[in-house]
Parts: sequence; structure tokens; C-alpha cells
Amino acid sequence: MASDRDELIAQLTEFIQERLLAEPDSHGIAPDTPLLEWGILTSINTAQLLTFIRDELGTNIPPTELTGTNFQSLDSITDLLLSLRTPAH
Repeated sequence: MASDRDELIAQLTEFIQERLLAEPDSHGIAPDTPLLEWGILTSINTAQLLTFIRDELGTNIPPTELTGTNFQSLDSITDLLLSLRTPAH
């Protein structure tokens, strides 16, 4: 299970480039790439990403957190995952 921000971003980037981009060896994506605006996260791709996050990264994302703001970029997805991993006190 990824424990820090850089590792999470690397794992998410690799998954998106290998599984969701039409041309995986194209320019790639950066942490601030607008995933929704560029059409990278379609409904099907988002479902695949959620499965990856659940199965490989060990984090369940509640339906209330499935917002455009949280899935705008790798940065926003990583922020969401880190906030979900922080125990609420």
C-alpha cells in the first residue's frame, strides 16, 4: 500500500498511462493534467480507476467523494486518497 504522496502519484500515473490513455507512449500526464477536461477520465475509465484504487491501493472511495473536483487531476485524486487514509479523531 502506498504511503506517501510521490509514491501514490507514481502509481496513479503508471495506471492511467498504461491502461487509460489511447497512446500510452504519448506525452504522458503530469500531476496537474486536467483529466476530466482532456477526456481521459470517462465514466468507464473512472470505474476502472476506482477498481484499481480499491484493489491495488487499498482505499475505498465513498460515493459522496466521487466529484469532479476530487477527480480533476492526479494531484486532486492523491489529496483525496491521503485524506481518506488519515484516521478521523
